[in-house]
Amino acid sequence: MPAAATAARAMPVTRNLPPLTTIRAFEAAARHRSFTLAAEELSVTQSAVSLQIRKLEAFLEKRLFVRGARQVELSEVGFVYFDTCRRILAELETATHRVRDRQRREVLTVNTIPTIGQLWLMPRLAEFTAQHRDIEIRVVSDIRPLDMLADGVDLAIRVGPLAGTRYPRDAPGVDLTLVKNWDGICADFMFDDVLVPVMSRDLHAQGGPITSLDDLTSFELIHTASRPDAWRDWLRAQGATLPAKRAKLEYGHFYIAMRAAQEHKGVALIPEILLDGYPGRNELVLPLRDAAPVKSAGAYYLLTHNGARDRPAIATFRTWVLNEARHSGTAAPASS
Repeated sequence: MPAAATAARAMPVTRNLPPLTTIRAFEAAARHRSFTLAAEELSVTQSAVSLQIRKLEAFLEKRLFVRGARQVELSEVGFVYFDTCRRILAELETATHRVRDRQRREVLTVNTIPTIGQLWLMPRLAEFTAQHRDIEIRVVSDIRPLDMLADGVDLAIRVGPLAGTRYPRDAPGVDLTLVKNWDGICADFMFDDVLVPVMSRDLHAQGGPITSLDDLTSFELIHTASRPDAWRDWLRAQGATLPAKRAKLEYGHFYIAMRAAQEHKGVALIPEILLDGYPGRNELVLPLRDAAPVKSAGAYYLLTHNGARDRPAIATFRTWVLNEARHSGTAAPASS
């Protein structure tokens, strides 16, 4: 080999890359659209997440987020950068699992919307992994419509209207799309999306007896950005209307809305299935327990791809999830 070629190969490679800690903080915050949820996922403080993102923005000399009063959204540049970071981190994580796990356990990627993943799926996963040590579950949170093959997803838990299903005209809407393309996708029903009002015990005690919808709507109503019309639709289904326009208290996710209710800020309207897994459940009450349950125009589904559904690991996890759903109180038998 010529000496010049040898010298060229020996030259050190300098990569102009930001620290991995900044990328991890950005990817988590972008995926959740929340610095708070990113901090919970990474087991750091919200200020630590904010600091890492500021460092990354300084490194890139670009704004990655558009910061609002109560939530953050990706900028145009941030959206493009997030898509790349998400794919690279997923590939790095998969490679790391393969290197570390000498027994080569099968790894399943389960994509779930953040709150149902945090409050329903995650508390149950320890039991599954204890029973099936040859299967490793990697949970990824996202609210975007899925492309299961392109995103490298084995199974997904999503909420939304099922294609071809007719819903009652007055059913509260679910402003989420299950998948981008239904070709080859199988959807197993898990449980209905039933919205219920919740408030703190202290606020309930201070406000006196709540015996009517008028009593309920005299309190501050906490809205959730992912379901902006939930209160309007729920009240309409109960034969009432949303009170005259007033300052709107809105949070990005149901978890944060429940936290606001726990902190006595008002009444939140949340999917009933989330209650049992919420850490502050004992500090919340359900006013108007006698109100008729209202099913949304959509439900929770376990999604798989027909081409991979019979893989032993996927079949095992699917059977387990649907069994857990049946014991959650509102689930119907799994579809074939």
